[in-house]
Amino acid sequence: MAVPPLGSVPEGPGELVIESTGSEMTGVEATVLGRTAGAALLLFAAACSTPTAPPPSTPPSSPASTAPTSTTPTVDLSSLRQGKIPADYPKPDLGKLPPKPADSAPLRERIAWEALKKVTDFAHRVDPGARSSCPAFDPGRTTTVTCTVTYLGESYDYALRDIKFQGTGLTNGRTEQGTVSYKADLTAGPIIRDQAESVLRYQNSTEYVACDMAEHVRFGFDSTRRRPSGSSVVGEWIHVPGISCRYLDPTARTVKTIPLELYDSGAPIHPSSRIGG
Repeated sequence: MAVPPLGSVPEGPGELVIESTGSEMTGVEATVLGRTAGAALLLFAAACSTPTAPPPSTPPSSPASTAPTSTTPTVDLSSLRQGKIPADYPKPDLGKLPPKPADSAPLRERIAWEALKKVTDFAHRVDPGARSSCPAFDPGRTTTVTCTVTYLGESYDYALRDIKFQGTGLTNGRTEQGTVSYKADLTAGPIIRDQAESVLRYQNSTEYVACDMAEHVRFGFDSTRRRPSGSSVVGEWIHVPGISCRYLDPTARTVKTIPLELYDSGAPIHPSSRIGG
């Protein structure tokens, strides 16, 4: 078949002759007939066009950042006992004591109740099974008397000294009316572990406390275990040798150890009282 000059259009129906003059297609010709000419033309053009660059790949996402490791020190609480922080200072409910004897009751009964209250006050806990007794004595002839309190199975002496009787001269035929004065002290006191720990929770605002002691201890008083408080609190501290308490400082997040020291009332001393003491 003769090839028409470049740029001429054949006269046959539906015929189209294309000759590429590009550097890659020189001397190549194609003839398409009828309705398929348009599709073939598009196909041919696509084959000759510059390849389309693939879409840029999505940059790999950076690995998720790792949260910084906490620098909060780990505190071992396994040796401490957890308990609720009291809203108020833990005090005994003295309403659970036996009724106070009337003023008309025998003197020894009134002093026996006083001795029971002294032991209970020091322990800051009421023992429903506690008992107390004093021997009968004549305050006009006796200067010393020892009463006994049984508290949590232990005996505590309440020693009276310098007993004095001041008569009024009035008598009922058997006894003379008058007033009795005396000095009295406990020679020992009960320390209750739960109570001491409860006070320390309140004083230090912490749930975790432990005192290294039995559930309750009979503690004998003597001058070698007392020393001035070194604070504005009137009285002396009672140092309890061999017993220390530990508690979690909620601010410093550390466990602190302190010696067990008590006020004369039996309560553990407040941390502020140790300043300068």
